[in-house]
Amino acid sequence: MIMKTIKALWIGAAVCVLFITIDAYYSVHDKDIWDVLAWLMLILSFPAGLVVSLVLLVLEMEFSIISKTSYLSLALGWAGYFVLGYLQWFELTPHLIAKLCALKKNGNFRNVSPQNYANGN
Repeated sequence: MIMKTIKALWIGAAVCVLFITIDAYYSVHDKDIWDVLAWLMLILSFPAGLVVSLVLLVLEMEFSIISKTSYLSLALGWAGYFVLGYLQWFELTPHLIAKLCALKKNGNFRNVSPQNYANGN
């Protein structure tokens, strides 16, 4: 139940970021609104969002593909952050947690705490 609530809040926050940036771009046609979208979505999708930021940076610097801000570029950039963030937080992370719990339950996972590590165990 709590995971569904977290997922709904995350999706709601991501959609709010999209609507806020598109509305701000519609109001003032400010090219810097792209920075607002990138930073807010990077926060929501960190660390996987770094991949999107790196791809967008390469596309802009090397190929001059994303040099003009438009509704389409805002939506596509947002979709990249959204997809990677969603996959990271709601597909990969729960799978890894379940896998680690199963390994620990079966005894195949050695519990390494800072005290054990310091003692050489």
